[in-house]
Amino acid sequence: MTFDTLLYEIDDGIATVTLNRPQALNAFNFAMQRDLATLIPAIASDDTVRCVILTGAGRAFCAGGDIRDMADSDPAPLAGRNRLRSMLLSVFIPLIRLEKPVIAAVNGIAVGAGLNLALAADLTLVDETAMLSQIFVQVGLVPDTGGLFLLTRLIGLHRAKELCFTGRKISGLEAAAMGLVNRAVPPDDLIPAARALAREIADGPAAAIGMTKSLLNLSATASIDEMAEFEAYAQAIALSTDDHREGLRAFAEKRRPVYRRH
Repeated sequence: MTFDTLLYEIDDGIATVTLNRPQALNAFNFAMQRDLATLIPAIASDDTVRCVILTGAGRAFCAGGDIRDMADSDPAPLAGRNRLRSMLLSVFIPLIRLEKPVIAAVNGIAVGAGLNLALAADLTLVDETAMLSQIFVQVGLVPDTGGLFLLTRLIGLHRAKELCFTGRKISGLEAAAMGLVNRAVPPDDLIPAARALAREIADGPAAAIGMTKSLLNLSATASIDEMAEFEAYAQAIALSTDDHREGLRAFAEKRRPVYRRH
């Protein structure tokens, strides 16, 4: 598959999606929204993909929304609401709901919608020198693209308010220390670390991991009674899979399981 704003490749079950507008620091524009909205469902339906790495070309992960697109957009409130709704419904929510683990490998700059795209991944690795910001307030805007939903769940209400009210820049190391991301690593180690983690996940039982992701996403808003029902249904499915049977055989034979590849 080829795209105007993305690079895409699959290697032994691991899909790598690279935001590819380096001349614009991979700023999110209408073409990138269209390309991601096309690619995410394709990944969802491709049984050869077991894990996804999302990163950026050049010296940035994503510098947020493209200012030129914003300047050319209809300023009417209803039009703005519809643009943001379209972005959430076509890219950010499908990425969060994708029943395959997504690892964001955040290089360099990740601000505004770019930071929120990274946080929409299941696991987020950053280089130690990365510069992250909920920059919206600095241009008189409210955080969008799921940021207000994700931040409080990741770092709590007070830290989320600090980042949103000030728009201050934080390093990858500070982001890891506050729990905003999973891990900060030296810049040269970022992609190798993401690939090693993706390999570990891709070698696991795909159905069980996919259902676990979906259930964890539900857990923040579901009651314990609802979660008990969800878990019971998911476990009934997992118990019927070849992966479960292979796991039992491997345990009995004291070896590493070799899970099914499509």
